[in-house]
Amino acid sequence: MRAFIALVIACVATGCYHDKYNVNGPKVEEYHLPPNEARFDEPDKAGYRAPPAPKKEENLKDRGKGGPGGGLGGF
Repeated sequence: MRAFIALVIACVATGCYHDKYNVNGPKVEEYHLPPNEARFDEPDKAGYRAPPAPKKEENLKDRGKGGPGGGLGGF
């Protein structure tokens, strides 16, 4: 019970903070350009590579086709 009360008091204390005098001031967004280097100015010339063709899914029905023998145990 004491822990719960301490938690409530801590939440109230941190939730009530207000910068009354605006000490931090407004934030100014600054833009930074990348340096003049080849890695930024000339990106890779690699072309588009198509994704690999999908593999044929092997089903249990298709497993026995084309193999040697067709009887029980492969004899």
